[in-house]
Amino acid sequence: MNHTITRHVVEDLWPLCQSGDASADSRTLVDAYLAHDPEFAAQLKEVAKMETTLPKVTLSPDTERLLLENARTRARTLLLLVGGGLTILLLALCGALVLVLGDGRPF
Repeated sequence: MNHTITRHVVEDLWPLCQSGDASADSRTLVDAYLAHDPEFAAQLKEVAKMETTLPKVTLSPDTERLLLENARTRARTLLLLVGGGLTILLLALCGALVLVLGDGRPF
C-alpha cells in the first residue's frame, strides 16, 4: 500500500518530532519527506530557531492560581450576563405572545 504524505501532514508531525514525542515511524516519515524537500526543511528549521529565541515565561504557582481564578470569575460573569439577557428576552417574548394571542387586555 503506497500512501502519499503531504506537506500538511509533515507540518502537523514536525512539533512532535522537535519535542521528542513522535514515534520512530513518524520521525522516519518526516525525515524522508524533508530529505526530498530541502527548501521546506529549511523553513521548518528557521521557524524552530525563532521559537527557541522567544523568552520562556514561567509563573509562580500563586500567579497561576490567580490567573485561573480570574478566568473562572470572568466565565461565570459572562454566563450570568448571557443567561440573564436570555431570561429577559424570553419574558419579553412571552409578554408579546400574550398581547398578540390574547385580546390585549390584562388578566
